Amino acid sequence: MNATAFGDKPQEIVTSENLLYDAAERVGRIREGRQALHLHLSRLLPPNREEAKIRIAFRMFETMVDMFRGQMFLLTNNDIMLICKDARLADLDAIVYKLRALFSKDPLTYAEVDGEDRFVTFYDLESEYDSFFAVCAQLLNEAKKRVVQNRNAAPVQPLDARNLTKVLERIGVTDIAGVVRRQPCVRFSEKQTAEVAFQEFYMSIMDLQKILAPDVNILANRWLFQHLSQVLDLRVLSVLQDAGFRKTPTAFSVNLNMATIETQMFRQFEAAIRGKAGLVVEFQLVDIFNNLDGFFRARDYLRARGHKTVLDGMSPITLQFMDAERYDCDYVKINWSQDMADDVVTAELHHALGPLGFHRVILARCDTETSITWGLNQGIHYFQGRFLDSMVAAVTMAQCDKASACTLVQCNQRHGVISGRLRVDCGNNDMLDTFPPLKALR
Repeated sequence: MNATAFGDKPQEIVTSENLLYDAAERVGRIREGRQALHLHLSRLLPPNREEAKIRIAFRMFETMVDMFRGQMFLLTNNDIMLICKDARLADLDAIVYKLRALFSKDPLTYAEVDGEDRFVTFYDLESEYDSFFAVCAQLLNEAKKRVVQNRNAAPVQPLDARNLTKVLERIGVTDIAGVVRRQPCVRFSEKQTAEVAFQEFYMSIMDLQKILAPDVNILANRWLFQHLSQVLDLRVLSVLQDAGFRKTPTAFSVNLNMATIETQMFRQFEAAIRGKAGLVVEFQLVDIFNNLDGFFRARDYLRARGHKTVLDGMSPITLQFMDAERYDCDYVKINWSQDMADDVVTAELHHALGPLGFHRVILARCDTETSITWGLNQGIHYFQGRFLDSMVAAVTMAQCDKASACTLVQCNQRHGVISGRLRVDCGNNDMLDTFPPLKALR
């Protein structure tokens, strides 16, 4: 809301960044024993910046405020800043570990750039006060710019029953194929070879938001988005059925709502690929909890027809409070994070997954060779992630007669789409759909 002061001049809106800056100035006078922690939630991918999760993260820090005479700020860009006194690094690390689990689906929680943790920054204010204060000043300047931009920007509405109807109408006239992405799941064999076991097809929510509903936050209401995602399931299955791949994938992997399994569109898709490709259906843990009976019914139906299922989105944290073996899926997908290389965490994973068997684990979000090496050492055979995507692109370019016209980045991007300009610009669509065998890491 715009306020005015005397003389009808715009009054500066006080943001949490203003309050942080003032607090930082005061702390500068007495720095002894003081620390600051900057949680960079603004760097999360837009679909992962759910307001509910941001609020949960904020509440998780409240105990630190009371315990260490701290101050906490939820900034307008969704970052969280904590200033405290005489806090033990182990206590701060423990909170951050839980927060990584809360946002474990986002690459921010496990990917590093040049050795820097982009998820959180710690400051010892006795020795690093100047750097901290400069960051506070930068955050304040950015907040002021956002205030100006927000005054002039068209408002984004939360998804509600009224605009859901409009969004559903747009789906009917939108080329959904342009926002469908694919990623190979690579299986490493004991013979030092690797091949694509299946291709996962999923919707890019960021791109979908841009072309479908730039004026509506489609993630604002989980239950309405659940209904929307069921409609999108049907469109994705229709798109894959008509995609016209030069070479049919060995197996299709799709993330589906349980209700989708019972639809006519699913049966049509199943009939279209029967005898040509396998089918792997991935289920999210949160959806399973909401409809346990529906999950078991869908799993048994798929298994009876020769298809496979995946328990998706697991992490070391979730495995501590639920038994993956109970859901009896063919695979369990775990998102790689650097802390898994810790001996204690590795031992916990062996305890949780031992009865299931690591041969049924898919290690996802593998962005580095370290994650592959760790997985192979545990007996894991199935891997997904950007490191594997780059390997596939590099091997493709080594065999492609049109490779001189492309860069590795371009080849990687073209493998990730099934239609659109990126694919049209490729001089060898046959190679895009072939996914050649790879050489396994030793």
